[in-house]
Amino acid sequence: MKKKVLVFTFIFMMISSNALLFLSFSANDADLYRINFNNKSTGFYGYYIKNTPYLPVSIIGSYASNPGIIVDTANQRLNINLAVQNIMMADEQTTNFIKTYAGTVYIPLIKIDDNLYFPLNTTQQFFKISYNVSGNEINLRAYSGKVSNIDLASLDFYAPKKNKWKQGASKINLAWQYVDNVTPEAPPKYNGLDIISPTWFHLITNGDGSVENNGDKGYTDVCHEKGYMVWATITNNMSTKGSTNFTTQTFSNAALLNRSVAQYIFYSCLYDVDGINIDYEDVIDSDAAGLVNFTRIMRDYTERQGLVLSIDTLIPKPWTIEYDRKALAKYVDYLAVMTYDEHYSSSPQPGSISSIPWTEQAIKDTIAEGVPASQILLGVPLYTRVWCIDSDGKIVSNKSASMMFMQTTLQEKELTPWYLPYEQQNYIEYPDEATTAKVWIEDAVSIQNRINLVKKYNLAGTACWQFSQGSSDIWPVFDQNYNPISIKSR
Repeated sequence: MKKKVLVFTFIFMMISSNALLFLSFSANDADLYRINFNNKSTGFYGYYIKNTPYLPVSIIGSYASNPGIIVDTANQRLNINLAVQNIMMADEQTTNFIKTYAGTVYIPLIKIDDNLYFPLNTTQQFFKISYNVSGNEINLRAYSGKVSNIDLASLDFYAPKKNKWKQGASKINLAWQYVDNVTPEAPPKYNGLDIISPTWFHLITNGDGSVENNGDKGYTDVCHEKGYMVWATITNNMSTKGSTNFTTQTFSNAALLNRSVAQYIFYSCLYDVDGINIDYEDVIDSDAAGLVNFTRIMRDYTERQGLVLSIDTLIPKPWTIEYDRKALAKYVDYLAVMTYDEHYSSSPQPGSISSIPWTEQAIKDTIAEGVPASQILLGVPLYTRVWCIDSDGKIVSNKSASMMFMQTTLQEKELTPWYLPYEQQNYIEYPDEATTAKVWIEDAVSIQNRINLVKKYNLAGTACWQFSQGSSDIWPVFDQNYNPISIKSR
């Protein structure tokens, strides 16, 4: 069946992984830190940026050593062939799977004033050096310690099984955080927000099954300190030309499939996340079974490592049968329904991003397809569109707008929205140059009405796209409706 073409918020914000994306900073962005080893100066200097110590690659081979790690200056990364590394995962089967199929993974470098630096918090096991940061000094020492009688200094990488989080009686709220090649600051602590899902890992289109890595260990650590769980989002790079065909190829080729799974699992452990969120879109209808099989394999290893697994699906429609929701639900803890883009960038008529009746029907249809309500996360848009209509009724533009933008617009133009009983959200019209702007507003009112659906159908909770578009006043709405969860262990 031919798919109906939709344009989703995620898609137009994604960046092709075929492009070389380099991390560059200026020395003015950070202070120099003296690097010491065993309390003696090494003569080298590094940086401490967003909870991450960065050391110059010139230190590799002296104070930081691993002959299996190659500095790739052209692509600004450290290449690591896991087949020759002494790694230990949660169990022998996972260890063998990673060593057999993951191949070469990489850790991005950053460039500061034409010099390359590597993140020490991500590489300390591989280089067998521990550290602490004090004042303007990064203090190094030999890596040591034992866990369950395992000598950590004898390993290049160790990822024990986590104590997998399980939901109690409280509802949960997740927010995706969009990442291109630089992860933003971790969100402040909001009591109405439980899980952050950065868009970190993407299948490289027309590659060998390898995955683009945009992870940030310092981000994970800060999120954990604030009480958030981190579920890394993995994608098939759906905005990249050729991604749909390559997804088909990957599903049908065991070597490509196993490499992608092995790298997703390894990277998730490397960055110490608590779960994985699968966001595979633009999948052709005939790949429905392939998506289920991919999810099944992922489930095997996320369970072994103690990671939560979730997947994102479009709303049930004749043109979204690539998602076998009942089968997928067997292999995931949560199924997030992307209940937004009812009216999208190429819609012939203006309208709400996600009216409440349209959203409710999507919930009913998802449950009818065999997905337990207790596994469903309701998609919540934190954005809207400003529909500009000319005098002939033609759509001139429909740019997306964040909640903050609309709050500012209402204030600056001294506008008072009115409530639409059918859509169950606020609405506004105002002159905008030669057009009339029409906006179905997403705000605390629409958030409350979406939460009412979560309660009505006893869903697991909500999933918000995406964090940076949301205003701070919405999180208390979630907090007032959901009992805060307790993250006891990871």
